[in-house]
Amino acid sequence: MVAVINGKGGVGKTSVTANVAGQLAQAGYKVLAVDIDLSGNLGLDLGYVGDAKDDGGQGLVDAVWRSNPLPLIADVRPSLDVVPGGRHLEMLAALESTPMSTELPGGGVATAFAARLADLAEDYDLVLLDCAPGNPILQDMALHAARYVLIPTKTDAAGWEGLRMVGPRVRKTRGKNPALTYLGVVLFAHQTNATRVRGATKARLAEVSETVPMFDNYIRHSETAAHDCRQRGQLAHELARDVSSSTRERLSALRTRREGETVVPLPAALSGSADSLAGDYAEVAREVLLRISALEATTPINNVSGR
Repeated sequence: MVAVINGKGGVGKTSVTANVAGQLAQAGYKVLAVDIDLSGNLGLDLGYVGDAKDDGGQGLVDAVWRSNPLPLIADVRPSLDVVPGGRHLEMLAALESTPMSTELPGGGVATAFAARLADLAEDYDLVLLDCAPGNPILQDMALHAARYVLIPTKTDAAGWEGLRMVGPRVRKTRGKNPALTYLGVVLFAHQTNATRVRGATKARLAEVSETVPMFDNYIRHSETAAHDCRQRGQLAHELARDVSSSTRERLSALRTRREGETVVPLPAALSGSADSLAGDYAEVAREVLLRISALEATTPINNVSGR
């Protein structure tokens, strides 16, 4: 299980979760994405907002409090299932602050969630947890359940401060989850020609109290492609697939207009950078698998679960 986490919002956690999950599912892996965020924005990226099973996180709350099975929206993409989140997750913070939380499995919300998620994990090759920024209860839930920590970040001051906020939570969680390990930091919305910035960011990671590696690959800045993805409920590789057909349709419509035939509406123009953005996510997904494989090759098999 991989917790995708940063202490600040707007640094790509949900986009990385959705697109890495989608890339791996397309490659034939069985993947589960869990939305542990009050915003529920994973539904925007994967296009299931309005689905009857998108309960705003109520089923996840019931799984923690009543030991119900975690609710699934199956096959949002072939081989990709989702546990939806949303505004109802606020109730978990309230529950943790009451004496009733000690009655939960393991004595708290985080451990109860980890137990429910473990019931599902064996059915999947990889589980990705999209973590809420700035909500310690929801972040602790993800970290208690996870084996690996993936930190998307921008290179601005806010992204860096959010990265630094992760360390104390990881150290605290290791009291009950000692196998928790950093998978690495992946740069998000990064300028492709900013090699000096990448080098400086890698050097600054030494300021973190323990070694946190930086991914070789990164997600480029592409505002129009990101906008089109979320507006259409598509992943980057799905948008890229539609760009070429949209371009052909627009050219055909323009040709018809010039020739004086019946005027037809122009199809929407889509971002030309979608293909490059999709390539970035594909490389990051590949690096996630390679890093997990390398870490598990050096760790006793009876001590970890990579899922």
